[in-house]
Amino acid sequence: MVALDSWKNRRPEEANLFNPAFLGSLTFEIAKEAEKSTQEGISLNYIPLILALSLHRPSRHRLPSTTVTSMYEWVQINEEVLIGLIERIHGLMPYVQETLRFSLHQNTLQIGSGHYIKTGKMKSHFPGPFLRGTTDEVREIVKKTRFLCRWLLKSGNEASVLSCWGVRP
Repeated sequence: MVALDSWKNRRPEEANLFNPAFLGSLTFEIAKEAEKSTQEGISLNYIPLILALSLHRPSRHRLPSTTVTSMYEWVQINEEVLIGLIERIHGLMPYVQETLRFSLHQNTLQIGSGHYIKTGKMKSHFPGPFLRGTTDEVREIVKKTRFLCRWLLKSGNEASVLSCWGVRP
């Protein structure tokens, strides 16, 4: 397990992109999107995968625009997206863990049954005025994060989806 630097020692890019409030809001968006199609929320195993894809600009820019696209066919055609994915997921894990602790403490996320995460009593989403006033990149990250949640959930069972991306829980 990699220990995170204290806040005063983190590079500005790292502190901004991987801070628990931003990642927590993205994770809240994932859970909120998942709850539209399933009452149980989102598997913990999907969160690092979705974040690793949506935060990585080259991967994010290659993603399809519609969930009608078969994820399995798309990954086969775009297999270069898999290059470095596992390493990015491993690198994100300390931030994901920090984010989950923060979000659970803030009550914006809660633990569902089994290994599922659900939205909590407090909101931590990206409201319209924020999205209109932020950068194009942040808007794109939020949009693709939501998209990835819908796409993964409609693409089959969890084991098959993770296997498609080369991820083992």
